[in-house]
Amino acid sequence: PQTSSARLLELVALAEEQPELGALQPYLADPAPAVRREAVAVLTETLPPGTGSALAEALRDSAAEVRAAAAASLRELVETLPPEPALQGGLAAALDEPDPVVRAAALDVLRALSLGDTALFAASLTDADISVRIEAVRALVSVDAATELAGAAAADPSREVRVTIAKALATISANTPDPRTPVPAALTALTTLTDDPDPLVRAAAYGALGTVGCTPPLAAQAVTALSDPAWQVRSGAATALSTAPT
Repeated sequence: PQTSSARLLELVALAEEQPELGALQPYLADPAPAVRREAVAVLTETLPPGTGSALAEALRDSAAEVRAAAAASLRELVETLPPEPALQGGLAAALDEPDPVVRAAALDVLRALSLGDTALFAASLTDADISVRIEAVRALVSVDAATELAGAAAADPSREVRVTIAKALATISANTPDPRTPVPAALTALTTLTDDPDPLVRAAAYGALGTVGCTPPLAAQAVTALSDPAWQVRSGAATALSTAPT
């Protein structure tokens, strides 16, 4: 039998011929992870029809190096891959994989190609990995899912995620036809986050109110926050007050 080195050399030669996906499939299923990883690289370079779904399948490879290569390739090619049903199915299946690198990449590509919906993205708001939850937040922004984001805002144990949600609610509000009419769920969530124990979360919440809208009760709270020990909170409060009714 051939050594993996010989099969790697075959792959390099094959790449020069702009191979179809069928010619690469044996290498994508090779027993050696190094060969499978190189097959992912050749696939990424040559882009035969079916590349997207083949890369999505490689997200479920048994070797971390192959999964990481497939995840990086999908993100790199996201603007050139057609949003096909097979790709959508493969990416959705990858959301159940144990590797957080895979889950985060799958969410990112589903969002970028508009292949996911609110229910699919919201399911990842409770993922164990912070990077995956942040990708879920970004994905939910793309479908204007303010209610789902608001529901997760205060409950998330990660400061980074709570900050990201506060900013996401502002982004969704800015995209609404009448940005001065706050989404009630968003306003409720941001009100809660202005009392967060973490100053960076409070700062993000007040800053978001500058876009979502600062109601009179929140304006009074923002005035108090102007003397907060953290400069980030003071800055956020000033932003909130810039849109408060006078």
